[in-house]
Amino acid sequence: AVGGGVVTDTAGFAAAAYHRGVRWVAVPTTLLGQVDAAIGGKTGVNLPEGKNLVGAFWQPSAVLCDTEVLETLPPREYRSGLGEMAKYHFLGGEALIDCNLEERIARCVAIKAEVVAGDEREGGRRAVLNYGHTLGHALETAGHYDLRHGEAVAIGLVFAAVLAQRLGRIDDARVAEHRRVVAGYDLPLTLPPDADTAQLLELMGRDKKAVHGLTFVLDGPRGVEPVTGVAVADAESALKEIAA
Repeated sequence: AVGGGVVTDTAGFAAAAYHRGVRWVAVPTTLLGQVDAAIGGKTGVNLPEGKNLVGAFWQPSAVLCDTEVLETLPPREYRSGLGEMAKYHFLGGEALIDCNLEERIARCVAIKAEVVAGDEREGGRRAVLNYGHTLGHALETAGHYDLRHGEAVAIGLVFAAVLAQRLGRIDDARVAEHRRVVAGYDLPLTLPPDADTAQLLELMGRDKKAVHGLTFVLDGPRGVEPVTGVAVADAESALKEIAA
């Protein structure tokens, strides 16, 4: 499968379903694909009701990343990949800021591979890879995908930091660090002007992680981890704080 995240996810899902599983190889041609979408064997296909609601866990036989193809990407598509890269700063990738592009990609892949190796089917720790994605997916669905995935995740990272601060999990300095990392990649920090808070809350309530009420992956004293049973009022307040 040669292409971006949609191509590799669709091909991976097809490979998992065809003859109950056939071998496949991913050759991601976008930054988003190289640092995230093609790594880890989790495939997902969108439905009108939301992101990645149909899928399977099916590892590729190999993932081949050629960074030269990234030079062909439109600026906004390249920047979308930076949204996922920003996430890794808070998952053990603090030194990314000092790396060149190839080193950053390799470090992101290494972080994700290490997490997946310990929890291939997302029964526990792998959930941390969804950092920023609960609001991110809701924004994509609500906006009919006008926002690129990485742009939505970037906003989701800021939201998650603000929410974590409201819950007493992190301090103001850590929130500021989130804003600084996201802004450093020239990514959005606030909700789109036409964002509907009620709609976003409803969509986040339908997120696949939301088993015991609103569930978010949040930073805290033990690092990034899933937090269940978040009050709607707290999530709503955090959304209002990052409104444009």
